[in-house]
Amino acid sequence: MTRAINRQFLLAARPVGDIKESDFEYREEPIPSPKDDEVLVRTIYLSLDPTNRIWMSDMEQYMPPVEIGEVMRGGIIGVVEESKNPNFKQGDLVSGMLGWQDYAIALGNSGFSLTRLPNPLPCPLNAFTGPLGATGFTAYFGLLDIGQPKVGETVVVSAASGAVGSIVGQIAKIKGCRVVGITGSDEKCRWLTEELGFDAAINYKTGDLEKALA
Repeated sequence: MTRAINRQFLLAARPVGDIKESDFEYREEPIPSPKDDEVLVRTIYLSLDPTNRIWMSDMEQYMPPVEIGEVMRGGIIGVVEESKNPNFKQGDLVSGMLGWQDYAIALGNSGFSLTRLPNPLPCPLNAFTGPLGATGFTAYFGLLDIGQPKVGETVVVSAASGAVGSIVGQIAKIKGCRVVGITGSDEKCRWLTEELGFDAAINYKTGDLEKALA
């Protein structure tokens, strides 16, 4: 272990408008020890996502909101430092919703579950926070299971330069579709067409969106 303390960020207040530093509380705690059937995980990567803002709000949503005083929710990629669970061993690379902290206890009484990552890894480790993580799953199942695109159809992607939208467009191209992305700058438009292979891109801030789509 590289540190003797566990650094944590807790939700201190419900944000009003943009998130402020005062909406969080920084705390240092001793590194916890796992009990029977529990696992101690050290965070390597923390995914920061737009949905963090939703989780901080006391509103109806797809998950319970983070409570005031709780460690801020967040998806992580980590390594098992100590295990008292027969399904995991020290050194396993894992993913889970373990929050904004250096170390977390998973399984057992914590209520958190872990997913063991492949060994050996088939790709860079940080890919599991993006294309092989929640944003990739959202893009894949949202487009293919719900959108059900057909070869030759045109797929229009809003927020196309974002984490989900950029993957949606690439999957649609693989499936033989013509892909048009909507984004907010000329630089992002060039990225979509020149690097990601979109057929066209629209800057909604400077162009006539309705005319461009037509």
